Amino acid sequence: MKTPVFGKSTWIGLLAAAIVGGSATAVIINGNFNSQPNTPVASTPAATNQVNQPPAERAVNGELAIYWIEASKNKLTAVPIAIKAKNNSEAITSVVKTLITEAPPESSLYSAIPANTKILSMTSKDKDIRINFSAEFTKGGGSASMQGRIIQVLYTATSLDPEAKVYLSVDGKPLKYIGGEGLEVPQPMTRQDFALEF
Repeated sequence: MKTPVFGKSTWIGLLAAAIVGGSATAVIINGNFNSQPNTPVASTPAATNQVNQPPAERAVNGELAIYWIEASKNKLTAVPIAIKAKNNSEAITSVVKTLITEAPPESSLYSAIPANTKILSMTSKDKDIRINFSAEFTKGGGSASMQGRIIQVLYTATSLDPEAKVYLSVDGKPLKYIGGEGLEVPQPMTRQDFALEF
């Protein structure tokens, strides 16, 4: 069988056809094919977020942050993710509320706080932070989960002032122990009471 020989203009034509055809195929595959010319195609927010979402910015000590849990090498670690508060005077309240109401910004992170937990009240005065949770805060999970949720709340609440003291209550009563295995919750508690890795 004899292989055909093409001239220069034929090769340029084939190359142009391949580029145009490839571009059209890429548009169809990416779901942006639109049968009406000159009509803008709306992109779906979910797809845009997955492709263009930058990695979450890790916080440094003394910066407002939410602490999420990450499992790595048979250890659990609380990971600080920087967050901007809308109002500096209520930054701590805002960041703790965000911790229990929003999902982590990275797929490798999670929260040990039960989904239906509510903040019944919260006050911050001088170096004392008092948080009163609903009973859901103490429900479900093993000892690692219980320790994780205490660490998340403690470190998130003290992210602006690592020396602050945190008092935890559930339904208005001071939380002394949490979980079936009875993890002791000191009142007040400080960062020295719980390490980031557990």
